[in-house]
Amino acid sequence: MKELTIKQKITLEAIEWFIDRNGYSPTFQELANILDCNICTVFKKVLLLEDKGYVSTISGKPRTIKVLKGVYECEV
Repeated sequence: MKELTIKQKITLEAIEWFIDRNGYSPTFQELANILDCNICTVFKKVLLLEDKGYVSTISGKPRTIKVLKGVYECEV
């Protein structure tokens, strides 16, 4: 797995926090609200996390972000 940037780690941490708190994954809009950025930025960040093997999603369906490797499992 490729190393994450600080912003990617923050995004992954926000996804994990939301899932731990609610029991299901956030929508892109909910994640944008948490990270205080726009939905296009969140979409790009999640795609990068998916490309690096940290999350998986199902295109076109809401609440399908699945964490494959958590933020504390990232290479240091």
